[in-house]
Amino acid sequence: MLNKEQMLNTPQMPHLHKTDFSRSTVFKEDYRNVLSSFEDGYFDLALCDIPYGIDVANMAFLKEVKTTVKQKNGTRLNGNTNKKVHTFKDWDKEPPPQEYFDELKRISKHQIIFGIEYVNWTGVGNGRIKWNKGVAEGMSFKKYELAYCSMIDYEMELPLLWAGMCQAKSLSEPMTQQGNKKLNEKRIHPCHKPIMLYDKLLLEFGFKGMKVIDTHLGSGSSRISSDRFGVSEFVGIEIYEEHFNDHQKRWSIYKSQPKLALW
Repeated sequence: MLNKEQMLNTPQMPHLHKTDFSRSTVFKEDYRNVLSSFEDGYFDLALCDIPYGIDVANMAFLKEVKTTVKQKNGTRLNGNTNKKVHTFKDWDKEPPPQEYFDELKRISKHQIIFGIEYVNWTGVGNGRIKWNKGVAEGMSFKKYELAYCSMIDYEMELPLLWAGMCQAKSLSEPMTQQGNKKLNEKRIHPCHKPIMLYDKLLLEFGFKGMKVIDTHLGSGSSRISSDRFGVSEFVGIEIYEEHFNDHQKRWSIYKSQPKLALW
């Protein structure tokens, strides 16, 4: 396997842009140019949220900026005032092919992959994590998201509120709404997943002190969670410059803030 400096200088990867030569490393690159550099079984866990191939970047909900929500006191709150307008729209046209999954299995001992219902890969086991997002009846959003989990052979439900402005209060109260909306996690990606979701997964399956990779970094929630949780090494890959830059800004803000030990 190439070491960190060699990965930057190798002729096979002339355009790799890499940040943070520490235990948390990010590549702005196509995953196909990075995964081959890792030896078999290098990572303990591949924790990935792949493109589903449903063209989510062009869906109507990302264009809503005037929708308001009625509060208990009767006032109406616009939760879209800080909504980011994403300029790049073509990243969710198709999910990764079979070769992606084969390579992921080669370099990682275990896998948790969101979007498994949108692919038809061979070699996928029966384990599923069904993330219950607490979407209210009548809302058009999908109530569940499904992930493949190589560590189980059954379907496991994971409740964690994440529906519009309704976000979970804590891991101990996953379906209780955070009362102070100012404390809500800001969404910076069209398919933004909450830090708390990754916290819950890493805690549930015990990956503290281990090596984790995310091939489609997106908002960077998996990276922040891995840092909070204390994995020994994290590698993230994001091909699109807009998402990469948004994540880098978020990461810098996170690293500049004082931290409390979670576990």
